[in-house]
Amino acid sequence: MREKVLFVDCTSGASGDMLLGALVDLGVPLAALKRELSKLSVPGFRLARSRGRRGGIAGTHVRVMTPGDRGYRHWADFERILRKSRFSASVKSRSLELIRRLFEAEAKVHDETAESVHLHELGSLDTLVDVVGAVVGLELLGVSEVVSSAVNVGGGFVETEHGRMAVPAPATALLLNGAPVFSDGPDFERTTPTGALLVTGLSSRFGAFPAMIVRKIGYGLGTKDPEHGRPNALRLVLGDRERGGSETVLVLEATIDDMTPEQMGYLHERLLEVALDVFLTPVLMKKNRPGVNVTVIARPETRESVSAILFTEGTTLGIRYHEVRREALERRFVSVKTRYGKVKVKEGLLAGRVVNRAPELEDCRKLARSKNVPLKEIQRAAIEYRGTEGRIRVERKHNVARSIPPLSRQKK
Repeated sequence: MREKVLFVDCTSGASGDMLLGALVDLGVPLAALKRELSKLSVPGFRLARSRGRRGGIAGTHVRVMTPGDRGYRHWADFERILRKSRFSASVKSRSLELIRRLFEAEAKVHDETAESVHLHELGSLDTLVDVVGAVVGLELLGVSEVVSSAVNVGGGFVETEHGRMAVPAPATALLLNGAPVFSDGPDFERTTPTGALLVTGLSSRFGAFPAMIVRKIGYGLGTKDPEHGRPNALRLVLGDRERGGSETVLVLEATIDDMTPEQMGYLHERLLEVALDVFLTPVLMKKNRPGVNVTVIARPETRESVSAILFTEGTTLGIRYHEVRREALERRFVSVKTRYGKVKVKEGLLAGRVVNRAPELEDCRKLARSKNVPLKEIQRAAIEYRGTEGRIRVERKHNVARSIPPLSRQKK
């Protein structure tokens, strides 16, 4: 089974309008985008599309027109609009999370709270439409994962309500915390606060071009058109990759004997942000020194990111790595309603048939505490659940795989 992956090429920067333009250029129907955005039930904005070129690259420019809107909104204003909207629960929650991050960044800059700070330019409907439009666009495309390149922030200065600020502006810099960035080309703001918010908030990881079969490419054009340097265009690449089955991964290892348990725990946490799996094994090193072997399983395109974390957060002077083949089950999540409450369950499928089920630990922990029930009871109830919702979803998969005999009858 295949899933869709979207690569966001931010080597020329990113903005909300550029991302919307790239999504439309990629194939998201503008009419469908407008229809979905009408669920905001807020008058005073419209989308304007035009074709153009930046540095010889043809693409789409989408601008959010908000005549008469002065901005100056608080978090409560945006929250009220989104909660009253008619979007799906996933679009609504994801949009709220992104807008909240924006207010928290601005609040930190001004030493205020997210509830008290008000946004000037970013408090306009333009910001809201950019954020919700990006989330809706990904849903219309059916994207399973977003991967981004390093982000070009540009250079020089930008004029704001608070005066002339160096690029990246303070809020933009905070929103890019943890993301790989660089500056290249003519001096102007290549990545806006909204662009930084969307790239970091929607991407699961940063790295090189992910392994996939390329299907479509779209370009979203920025307003400026510099004569030299990189074209002011955001590129989106949509592709397919197989879910489950066999794939090539990297195994990276480093053996360490001079880190504290606290440092090692933090290293483990950071590696899990970019890797598929991380585990620590106690070993006895030369001169009878106890140490820890750090083993990381990662996709090939994330090798540089993993190595950077091992070198900067760890104390190793060298890393071993090699390619291996692994086989994985196709995976999906279902929500089951037990007598204690709802639990998300991860299912592993072989030839379309569920062969493994594992309840999400955090869901079970919350119910165990709130219901004062042993954790293992919650987990058992979720695994054994065979209600209507779960039965329908599993039976549909069985229909695909009727010719597959039970595992106990398959030849070994």
